[in-house]
Amino acid sequence: MKTKVLSLIISALAIILSYGAINNLSAQSLYDADNTSGKYLYMSKPILITAKFEGDEEETLGEYCRYDAQGRIIEYGCITGQFDYESYIRMFKIHYNGEKIDSVQCKEVYYGIASQKTDMIFKEGISFYDQFSGNDIGFILDTDKAPKNLDTKSIASMRAYADSKNDILVREFAWMYDFDSIKKWNKEKRDKKNKLLIYSEFVDYSGEGVSTYKINYSYAIDHNTKSINCIQRGEFDGEEYENERNYTITEKYLSTDVDPRGGK
Repeated sequence: MKTKVLSLIISALAIILSYGAINNLSAQSLYDADNTSGKYLYMSKPILITAKFEGDEEETLGEYCRYDAQGRIIEYGCITGQFDYESYIRMFKIHYNGEKIDSVQCKEVYYGIASQKTDMIFKEGISFYDQFSGNDIGFILDTDKAPKNLDTKSIASMRAYADSKNDILVREFAWMYDFDSIKKWNKEKRDKKNKLLIYSEFVDYSGEGVSTYKINYSYAIDHNTKSINCIQRGEFDGEEYENERNYTITEKYLSTDVDPRGGK
C-alpha cells in the first residue's frame, strides 16, 4: 500500500514538474534571441540597413530582419515608395505553428515614424511590429493565412514576398539599397587581397528613366558602408529632367556564436 501511494506521489510530482517546464517554454519569447552579438557574422544575412542622405541629420530605415533562436525570420520590413514619393516601411510579423508558418501579418508604417524607433528593432522580449498603431500606420493589409513560396530562413525570399504585395507601394519608387541583387556591374574595382568590392558602377534601366549609380565601399568589423551617388535622368510631361542624390548606406549583419563555415 505504501509503495502504491509513493508511486502516485512521484507520478504527481512528475506531472507538476513537466507542466512547469512546458509553461517555461511557452513563456519564452521569440524575441529573446540576440541578433546583434556573437563571435561570427553571417555576411549574407543583413539584419539592419539604414541610409543617411546628404544634408540630413538623421538616418532613414531601409530594411530590417529579425530571427528567432532557430534561425527563422519572425519579423521583416523594407522601405517602399509611392507615385507621389511618400514612403512607408512595409512590415511583416510571421507566426508559426510548430515548424510550419501559420500566418503572416502585414502593415505599412510611415517611414519617418519607423526610422525614429530603430533602436527598438532588436530589443529583447518585444515585437517591433507591435510598436505601431493608429496614426503611425498608412495601410493595414489582410493577414496571409496561406503564404506561398516563402522561405523564412532566406532574406531573398522575404524581399520577393514583400514585392508581391506591391499594389501602389513598390520598392522601385523608394531609394535603392539592395545592390547585392546585381549580378554584373558596368564597372568595378576590387581589393587585391580579399577581392572585395571597393568601387562599382551600375546603370539601371528598369524604371521610367535611367538611373546611374556610383558606389564606394568600406568595411568594418560588424558592418559595411556604401557611399552612393545616384543621378536620375528621364522625361516628364514632355520635359527632360535630371536629379542627383547622395547617400550613405550602413549594413549590419546577423551575429552568431555558430561559425557559418561549420562547427562551433
